[in-house]
Amino acid sequence: MRSVTLRCDACGFEAAPLAEEPRPFTCSRAAKDGADHVLAPALGSALPTWPSSADSQPFLRFAPLLFVHQAALELGLGEDGYREAVLTLDAAIERVDGRGLRVTPASIAPSLEALTGAETWVKDETNNVSGSHKARHLFGVGLYLALVRAAGLEAQRPRLAIASCGNAALAAAVVARAGELPLDTFVPPDAAPAVVSRLRDLGALVHTCERAAGELGDPCVRAFRDAVAAGAIPFGCQGPDNGITLDGGRTLAFEVVELARQAGQLERVFVQVGGGALASSLARGLEDARRIGVIDRLPRLHPVQTERVAPLLAAYEKVLAGLGEAALPPPGDERSDLLRARPLRERVEAQLALGAGRRAHLLEPWPRPQPSVAHGILDDDTYDGLAILRAAFASGGAPVAVAEPTLALAAAALNDAGIAADETGAAGLAGLVTWAREHGPLTNQRALVLATGHRR
Repeated sequence: MRSVTLRCDACGFEAAPLAEEPRPFTCSRAAKDGADHVLAPALGSALPTWPSSADSQPFLRFAPLLFVHQAALELGLGEDGYREAVLTLDAAIERVDGRGLRVTPASIAPSLEALTGAETWVKDETNNVSGSHKARHLFGVGLYLALVRAAGLEAQRPRLAIASCGNAALAAAVVARAGELPLDTFVPPDAAPAVVSRLRDLGALVHTCERAAGELGDPCVRAFRDAVAAGAIPFGCQGPDNGITLDGGRTLAFEVVELARQAGQLERVFVQVGGGALASSLARGLEDARRIGVIDRLPRLHPVQTERVAPLLAAYEKVLAGLGEAALPPPGDERSDLLRARPLRERVEAQLALGAGRRAHLLEPWPRPQPSVAHGILDDDTYDGLAILRAAFASGGAPVAVAEPTLALAAAALNDAGIAADETGAAGLAGLVTWAREHGPLTNQRALVLATGHRR
């Protein structure tokens, strides 16, 4: 029995034994009924023990909590085979990018308290592999592919595909180059020239995808999914396309849990959302820690999008409209707490279940995407949105939409604090600043923001 498996959020389907199905990336029912099928990592009934390792490589430090570790055991490679695969891939990444994947620092930033009123902690991913958190997701998928090859279930080195405007494509290109795997990247016309140049230097094929006038949905994602349908491995950061990408993302949540155990209970976490894999992985990992018993309660989760493209906030407001509740308090903690208490909680859960059964009812592509300085979170669709909505409602958090000047302010504040984040990477802080402005200073509260994109 697996202590960590892959289970579909919508229908409960569990991945088959890997010897029978070595590519367990999506639910077998996906794309058949319009439901929100995401085959995501989930703890089994026999909960693992929280690891005590001090290893600086997160896939070794948190191995017992990861599906890829379970996969190595299931495939007969054992603990030694798993460790060897992690170290081999990590060393190859270091040769390509000059650094391997490591636990990243988190520190209190006193200079930010004037903006937020809160004791503000920053988890700094800007010096991670390729300059963001994205390599966590892609390391997990790349590691899984290496394990399957080591077990003799994948004789050829398959072609990989990803849709991205920047950081995810760079991380994918680094991991693919390290694993000696061919990669197709599907990018928009306004992808940064430096990013495109680096992708080509890393050996990735770059395909530019133009948007037709009035077209709904991201043409890069459409082209990526066409490539997957033609046989490519989905090597991106969207859970619905490859649930294993969420496994590695959970390592960031586990590091946040370690911070909370050291610094004290986190009242809030603000996390930037584009396609949503980061926030979804964070929410899943925090809930896993709560189930295991290493944290008492979940921090309020605040997903952050730019006002220019905010499909998650639109979905959140659809849930509220579906409640038929005219007397809700204005946005803020009072309303959030009311929504997670009976009887409204049961009605919220019913609305989310309706969205799980018919995704288009709740989560729709943003109709008119506009440019933003936070270019990396301009996803038309919040692909992992349902899991984020569940976590926000359950934790007493709520989405935040931020204005362009606040994004610039947040990036400048992080840069002044010695963290070289761009506006995308500073969007979590922009969300905290916006929330404090709209609802009052968060005095005597401890808040965490994630800095996840290096200024290039």
